[in-house]
Amino acid sequence: MVKICYMSNGNSSMKNIDHDTTKENFKYFILITIMPIIGVTIIFSYAFLHLQKDLEFIIDEIKGLSTIKEVQNTVFNLQRLRGLVCIQEPSTNSLQELELTKENISKNLISLREAINAYDKNGFLKSELLDFIDSIDKNSLEFASFGYFSELIEEFMNYSNRISYGCNLILDPKMDSYVMIENVVYLLPQLIEYNGQIRATAAGTKGRELTKHQKEYFVIQMNKIEEVLKKLEFNLDILYATEQNIDMKEQHVKMRKAQKAIIEFTQINLLSASSVALEPDGIFELITKNINLIIALYDVNAIYLEKSLNNRLKETKQLSIYVIIAGVFSILFIAYINGIFYCKNRKYIKNIQKLTITDSMTSLYNRRHFDKVFEDNLKIQSRTKQPLVFIILDVDFFKQFNDTYGHQAGDHVIKIVAKNLRNSLKRAGDMAFRLGGEEFGILCTGMHHKEALSFANGIKESIENEKIEHEKNGASRYITISMGVIVIEPNTLHNVNEIYRCADEALYRAKESGRNRVVVYNKETFA
Repeated sequence: MVKICYMSNGNSSMKNIDHDTTKENFKYFILITIMPIIGVTIIFSYAFLHLQKDLEFIIDEIKGLSTIKEVQNTVFNLQRLRGLVCIQEPSTNSLQELELTKENISKNLISLREAINAYDKNGFLKSELLDFIDSIDKNSLEFASFGYFSELIEEFMNYSNRISYGCNLILDPKMDSYVMIENVVYLLPQLIEYNGQIRATAAGTKGRELTKHQKEYFVIQMNKIEEVLKKLEFNLDILYATEQNIDMKEQHVKMRKAQKAIIEFTQINLLSASSVALEPDGIFELITKNINLIIALYDVNAIYLEKSLNNRLKETKQLSIYVIIAGVFSILFIAYINGIFYCKNRKYIKNIQKLTITDSMTSLYNRRHFDKVFEDNLKIQSRTKQPLVFIILDVDFFKQFNDTYGHQAGDHVIKIVAKNLRNSLKRAGDMAFRLGGEEFGILCTGMHHKEALSFANGIKESIENEKIEHEKNGASRYITISMGVIVIEPNTLHNVNEIYRCADEALYRAKESGRNRVVVYNKETFA
């Protein structure tokens, strides 16, 4: 329903309709804008949340890798200490290195505690690993046996594996990263441990023939080394196929030579010889030198893996920012496009709305709008308690004018009458209508009988003063109008048809009385 808010100069209804039309159209604009914006927001929010999960995944991997590196550094020093402890009759240099290694292990355990405390995944594993470290601190490692060291190393490597699961490392979706993770978490630590066990066992045999059991142990370790090497070579070939890792290739070549040297030493000096001729310190140094080259390959893999994860973290963060920017831009673009569409079409919508309620020739409101406004005015009157005036008028002897001067001249007269009606509307809420042909209507509020009569006479005189000749007009030499007026006091008449009939009857009386005059309807007089 169109509301009427009265304004001056007879344009109140049109202005209010424009306002309400704009308001209604704006609601539709908001609706057609909000719907795609909601859709875009959902899409980009989903993408952003997915990227946030990726960020959390990668951050967990980086934290887990940092913890695993600390675990492995501790393991490497434990392996070294195991070899030094197993040396029979160690030299001064070996004893000094043993003390230095013990200090390094103490530092490793402190760093490991810090890394574990920063690792916020899997509280049970965290607590368990911290308890395990505390138990190591309580025991002296200087006089520990080969078996005890091996158990500690194995336990640490198990924790490393469990951390890789807990921090999603083993679930990494990228092939290159997954291969390096497998190298860092499983293959290279196993390879170093198998060589470390050979080192410790060999350092503990001096000038005596190896037992059958010891030889079988060395053979088993070498078989394990061969098996790990095959897997490691396969993984490294995958890396070389996708990336040009020059540092890794160079270190890989050195690792091959080092591993070959350890295997040859074991075969020649441990398995084939009747007794071990070399000094334990010399055996330890020789194998340690080659193990260090394998550890160097481990470090290169760990560095490349960490670099790869950090690059992915950076890329994912950037992508998250791009998603936010793209989402905001898309929302603004949708709002901008819909805004342009709304602004361009608002004018046409207003014109269409105007055409539906106005007369095309005079630009006054049409009969259709009159019927609606009349009803609304009666409803408003019931609230405001102000009198409502309805004036109906038509041009005197208009058919004769058309027959004499032609229809084009008749149209001109209609426009002149419309202009005078429009100019006469000085009060808030006054509206003029073309009801059909030469018949017009006016609705006014707040006028009593005397004011209404004066107002109508002013209109009548203004039209006659246009001095448009009409030789067939029996009331004047010029174009004139006859007017019927009814003043509806509050709580009297509420039926539109009845009011219209009364005004029409007053108009009829004006015509019967000689035309070019105003007649105000009086219930007692017209009874």
